[in-house]
Amino acid sequence: LKSVTEANRQYANLPEATRRLADRRIQELLDDPTGNLDQQYDQQFDQWSIHIGEDKGWIFYAVVEDARLVILLRFLPGLD
Repeated sequence: LKSVTEANRQYANLPEATRRLADRRIQELLDDPTGNLDQQYDQQFDQWSIHIGEDKGWIFYAVVEDARLVILLRFLPGLD
């Protein structure tokens, strides 16, 4: 639960415009978590990352294929 609380806190602290970009990315991930060409997979940690928007930061997430579940791990906001 600590990681969920941290992701929620980080999301809440994003500027409104960045949060809208993150929302759009999250919807894309829910529709197709591994099909976006902008994503990167880290095999060592079995996690994915995708940028929120130009210089706006990153979303790190995991995909559980059997359950069709996307777990948002954290947001790393860019420097504004």
